[in-house]
Amino acid sequence: MLDILCLIVSDFAPVRFITKPLLIVLLIIFYLQQNKDLTVQKSWLMTIALSCFLIANTLTLFRFKTMFVLASVFFILAKAFYAFRFANNRDFNLLASLPFIVSYVIYMLIILQLTMPNLGDSLITILMFLFVTLMAFQFAFLRKGDVSHQSYLFVLIGMFLLLLADTSSVLSAFYKRFQYQWIVTMLLYGFSQYLIVVGLIKERDPLSSKAF
Repeated sequence: MLDILCLIVSDFAPVRFITKPLLIVLLIIFYLQQNKDLTVQKSWLMTIALSCFLIANTLTLFRFKTMFVLASVFFILAKAFYAFRFANNRDFNLLASLPFIVSYVIYMLIILQLTMPNLGDSLITILMFLFVTLMAFQFAFLRKGDVSHQSYLFVLIGMFLLLLADTSSVLSAFYKRFQYQWIVTMLLYGFSQYLIVVGLIKERDPLSSKAF
């Protein structure tokens, strides 16, 4: 909310170099304090993912094309590490994944139809940017039955909000900017990250378990 206030009040814009990264810094501290991951590997995957988000958030504050590309790379890495963190040990079920694959194709076609004329040399970067979000969303869905009910819902809703935030960001940059776009995007992004972190902390919490 503090970062959004700085977005609204132009005089406070320079303060965003503190408020925007602070979102992820606080989440990293919160995660490390409350972390209940059963393996060191999962803990590291989550910490690296959040650290990549922190770097990407900071880079987006610099209005240069090179910084935009670097920020996109770190966003891609962050969501890839999310996908690795969400992944379970069960075999990949192709049949169960078909609805997601069809949804991927439809979603990508719609985004490309709207943004293609303005993408230029950013095409591959944007496709990867959106694809890793969809991939992480799928792995969040596949956690069902392996984690507590509350954890599953928090992470799934968080990933859906992150997908909405990414879509809003891409459409505003390469299609059409709508009123209050940055405020909406930051709200979706902030809530998504909070829900994902809280959801993973509650992953093995027996008090939040519930049969599916």
